[in-house]
Amino acid sequence: MTHQNKIGFKDTQIYMTGDSAGGELYVACGLTDNKHQICHLFPMYAAIDITDTSKTIYHWQYSDYDMDPTDEPFIRARLNKFIYVNNVIRLLYPGIKNVENPLISPVYSHDFSKDITIIEAEFDYYLQSNKYFAPKLRQAGKNVEEVFYKGMDHGFLDRSGSCNQSEDLLQLIASEINNN
Repeated sequence: MTHQNKIGFKDTQIYMTGDSAGGELYVACGLTDNKHQICHLFPMYAAIDITDTSKTIYHWQYSDYDMDPTDEPFIRARLNKFIYVNNVIRLLYPGIKNVENPLISPVYSHDFSKDITIIEAEFDYYLQSNKYFAPKLRQAGKNVEEVFYKGMDHGFLDRSGSCNQSEDLLQLIASEINNN
């Protein structure tokens, strides 16, 4: 990295965070970081699997969500939105029939290199893939922390300033960076 001495920066102190597709992107960056420059990843409700729900290795299903019957129609609508979003995202990879490529869907990776704090939301479509991914990382010997926000759904960081969980999440990431 150019000019790192001038700004007092070590190239092995890179922390990366992103939400949704950005979270997936940074997990993929962690998979390709052969120079070991990334210190820690903080994917937030990351879109780490875009395979069709009928083809997931962890058997994505509505029954894995604990939904109050009065809220179920709303929650299902939110979950369905991401099923449709994934259908569109898969179209962005013309000529690639297998979206199980770890750089597209990191949940299928077998080569892990980074410690990670996985941020999850209770009613996020990608919760099931993240729940599958975390033990897989642990089995590979990685330090994995899962932070679960009850009652939240995909994109809750966008409500920063009006949502205590968003503020808590930002404080968590800042604290982790400052303590290392």
